[in-house]
Amino acid sequence: MNHTFTNITHIDDDWLLDCDQSQSLLDQAWVRYPTMAIYISVFIICLLGNLFTIIVILAHPLMLTSTNFFLCNLAVADLLVAVFCILQNMIHIVGFDHANWPLGETMCKMYVLVLHLVPCTSVGILVCVSIEKYIAVLHPLTALKILTQRLRIMVTIGIWIISLLTNLVYFFSTKEFKFGDKRACSRTDEMPLWVTISFVIWYVIPLLVLAFIYSKIGFLLWTTGGSSLRTNRQSSADSQGSAGASWNMGNGRVIVYKQESLLQVPDEKPVRRRQRQFMEGRRKVIRLLFFVVLSFAVLTLPHHARLLEAMWYPAPTCNSDYAILLQPLSYICLFVSSAINPILYAFLSRRFREAVSEILYCRRGLFTRISRSRTRTLVSDVPDESRSPSPNPRNNTFRLNRLR
Repeated sequence: MNHTFTNITHIDDDWLLDCDQSQSLLDQAWVRYPTMAIYISVFIICLLGNLFTIIVILAHPLMLTSTNFFLCNLAVADLLVAVFCILQNMIHIVGFDHANWPLGETMCKMYVLVLHLVPCTSVGILVCVSIEKYIAVLHPLTALKILTQRLRIMVTIGIWIISLLTNLVYFFSTKEFKFGDKRACSRTDEMPLWVTISFVIWYVIPLLVLAFIYSKIGFLLWTTGGSSLRTNRQSSADSQGSAGASWNMGNGRVIVYKQESLLQVPDEKPVRRRQRQFMEGRRKVIRLLFFVVLSFAVLTLPHHARLLEAMWYPAPTCNSDYAILLQPLSYICLFVSSAINPILYAFLSRRFREAVSEILYCRRGLFTRISRSRTRTLVSDVPDESRSPSPNPRNNTFRLNRLR
């Protein structure tokens, strides 16, 4: 296919120009078909992976944790990429009539909006998860008071709203351009300063914050975790008060502990074993979150770099040059960042794998069973209703709902 546009055509951010009227490199079969195969594969993984992640988190009772609440929102954002961006980008750039936008102006606006909205929302959610883990690990008693489900919902809604308001400018500055019988989806204003500010606010600063937080958490868990854990456990026991405590087990049974039973020191070996399990559980969660952040940082960087280069150093690009491949490659990396999270969950989270297995095989009693062997001790994994002790005036004790 030989394109003969007389004017320079914008394809989202790059300038494309048929310098010698030769066939575009993206029209050659050895480039087009493998590239389209990669696009389609990423689309399928992104769509099905994130959709199934949402189903697993919402359907399995043991997956309803604070961390998974944020990861569910992250999956929703990535699902938007699958619906509004991946195939649309493929059609626009390497489709059978590449450089032509056949989907109309409304889809054009949504495509560009979601393309910029999702990375901002994703990094905002990752920062929220890291801050919650920081408070839960370094200040567990404070976490009992402030890390409530209401707060998480409000913060998450705030992230979505701020991300949307920040990126609405792309929706209103995008339109469908016509070049004879061809159409292109692009912005009316390149806005280099706005793109640069957005890069600093939504990429550089969040990643610096994430690096600082996870380095602090990692130092505690892998270096001084044991001693800090013992101190926190003792402080938590001392804070129970002198009146004792009772736990409602949710099945009509109430277990009452006297003060001396709360302060009683069990055998040393079981305590050490529980401490190791406690710390290993937290390390696995932090390890998973670290790889999620790392994949986001690495895979979205090429798109940011190409976007900034196109904003500040615009220049015609010959369709026959290999440089033309940088555009689809940077987009593929961006889309892979939205598709890779379910894969990371599958490889790095045993709980996620077990939940998937139970849902797929529809094991009996799934939605009513309580996992006694894996009772969660992470502060951030304790349901919110169990974190706020409410005084019981009848016996002057504290009532805690069961740990799910």
